[in-house]
Amino acid sequence: MKEEKQVKMVEDKELSSRYLYKKKENNPVLIIIIILIILAIGVSAYFIGGSRLDNEKDNNKKESQVVNPELKSDYRLSGNGLENFDLFFLKTDNKETNMVYSPLSIKYALEMLAEGADGDSKAQLDAIIGDYKAKKYINNNNMSFANAFFIKDTFKDSINKDYTDLLNNKYNAEIIYDSFDSPNTINNWVNNKTLKLIPKLVDDVSDYDFLLINALAIDMEWVKKIQSEHEDYAVPFIHELVKENDSENEWIRENGRSGVFVSSLDSTDYHELDFEGFDKKAKSANIAAVANKYDAVKEIGEDKIKETITKEYSEWLKTEEGKICSAALPDEYPSDASKYSDKFIKDLDSNYKNISSSTDFLFYDDEEVKVFAKDLKEYNGTTIQYVGIMPKKQKLINFVNATNSSKLNEFINSLKDISLNSFADGYITIIEGYIPMFEMEYELNLMDDLKKLGVKDVFDSEKANLSKMTSEKEYIDTALHKANIEFSNDGIKASAATAIGGKGSAGCDFDHRYEVPLKKINITFDKPYLYFVRDKNSGEVWFTGTVYEPISYKVVDSMY
Repeated sequence: MKEEKQVKMVEDKELSSRYLYKKKENNPVLIIIIILIILAIGVSAYFIGGSRLDNEKDNNKKESQVVNPELKSDYRLSGNGLENFDLFFLKTDNKETNMVYSPLSIKYALEMLAEGADGDSKAQLDAIIGDYKAKKYINNNNMSFANAFFIKDTFKDSINKDYTDLLNNKYNAEIIYDSFDSPNTINNWVNNKTLKLIPKLVDDVSDYDFLLINALAIDMEWVKKIQSEHEDYAVPFIHELVKENDSENEWIRENGRSGVFVSSLDSTDYHELDFEGFDKKAKSANIAAVANKYDAVKEIGEDKIKETITKEYSEWLKTEEGKICSAALPDEYPSDASKYSDKFIKDLDSNYKNISSSTDFLFYDDEEVKVFAKDLKEYNGTTIQYVGIMPKKQKLINFVNATNSSKLNEFINSLKDISLNSFADGYITIIEGYIPMFEMEYELNLMDDLKKLGVKDVFDSEKANLSKMTSEKEYIDTALHKANIEFSNDGIKASAATAIGGKGSAGCDFDHRYEVPLKKINITFDKPYLYFVRDKNSGEVWFTGTVYEPISYKVVDSMY
């Protein structure tokens, strides 16, 4: 009797690391690389009781399967958005470690498998798939999505043509016949369909009759880089001063600025972030935004402002500095105090409803979580969005166990963009934070996970019913899922910001600064968190996972 063998996955880490290193050299401004999602469902053909049914095609010798119409699952899919199924593997493999997988890839593979199943085997799959309808994506240089059904040449006549036609028409799956003497055909296909990011998937396929494979990959840039390209990010609100702490106010005074100082961004480096549970400094990029919804003229009173400024400016005009400045710069410093006060009020009023941001992002912040989201560039009508959710009070492992898709969708639907409607009236609001970089790879024990979901019969040599796929007695012997993701701001270089707030020339420095009320939102991700990479329009989750260990900050030695 032929002994059972399983396809062995070979992880050539040395080859992979060399490849990624070369990839980075060729793409210095690469912002995000999300590598692979491969789900390979391999099938071994074996007999019930040990004898192979190569010649047994008589329908009278096949056992019938009874569909259970009452079969239900708590993880049934009702659509393409974020659902509890997407979180199942996150909960099942909930460990305090980096994790990544692709719900989308798993769904596609299960759908294709279900098309070939019947009886309870199909009922168990359909109990999960529910109303889910796979969406087709258009391939391009930055997005690859592909399905294939590899069939062993000697098994060709045993595969139902209706099944292969359905895979081809409904899922754009390639039907590929191969000797299975070597894995080269499969590995070359995977390499091509994952943007050359996975050069090798399998080592040996000689004992398999067919393989269903879904492969997807994206290689995209942000719409705008995470970290600002400005060396100093300060928002000039003329005549207004946020009184938060002496160091920031001192910085504003020294630089001749009136306004809100947010951060000083190093044009050649990232921030060293203390990340909870991480024994090194995390490499992180800075984001910032400021919105002025404080109507100073209305709140203080135009008459009161005019009275104060007219008096102070009149006294300044009597000084040696005032006499020189009014003579040299009459438009900026008119000799008529009333004209200057009118100009002052106009300048102060111009601050109201001003808004500025170092980059594009969305945010949400409450007592329970911080949420940060950012869009990648649109490709062929598809916008992929990154969403990070960090629990504030709970440990991430407990948060994952306790949460559900409804709660997470509530957070995502509460995201606010950087617009005036997102901020409270009567304040200047500052958002500032640091977003850590990360990269990871992960492998699911998919077959065991699917059994826990209730998909059992297809893995049982006696109960499996794949009669819509093949005339032989087959069962699923292997289910594998691997993923790798790199979240970065690679290649970014910051430039200096223009200082605004000075009044024209050295020695002329008259100003009156009104203190304004402040709200501050800290969006720093400095604790373990979970993330989604999703289709922004449909909500389809391409990738999800957890971050416990971000990329460590490394000090680059100076060459001087």
